[in-house]
Amino acid sequence: MPDQTTEGQLRRELDRILVRLERHERTTLSEARSESARLVGDMFADAQVIASRNLDALSYERLSRRARELSNALERVRDGSYGICEECGGAIPAARRRALPGVTTCVRCQELRARPELAAWSVRPSRVRPKNGRRDDAKT
Repeated sequence: MPDQTTEGQLRRELDRILVRLERHERTTLSEARSESARLVGDMFADAQVIASRNLDALSYERLSRRARELSNALERVRDGSYGICEECGGAIPAARRRALPGVTTCVRCQELRARPELAAWSVRPSRVRPKNGRRDDAKT
């Protein structure tokens, strides 16, 4: 059974991000209409406009990525695999899930992803996880 508290928290955060993305899209559209008025032919002033546009695009991309992570986390809550490391099948500590609600790996597996050279020193065997993330389906 899905954890209603976790699901509600994830849903609220996703909704906030979706509102910010929508607001960003409206702002971008209105700025695009006045884009020619913003470029004045001065190399430095135009460079600032372009740099600002690039920062806005990065912010939008970051928010979009966060929305995808939260959407995936909601799906994992619903199918019962939220809080289970997708790499090793171990539990992801509650503090880590609170800090990073979209997290899919435990700290150890995240470190192994970031530094594959550490894998040779790994003691815990990796388990093949089924797409639905349920432990009983992983046994063969």
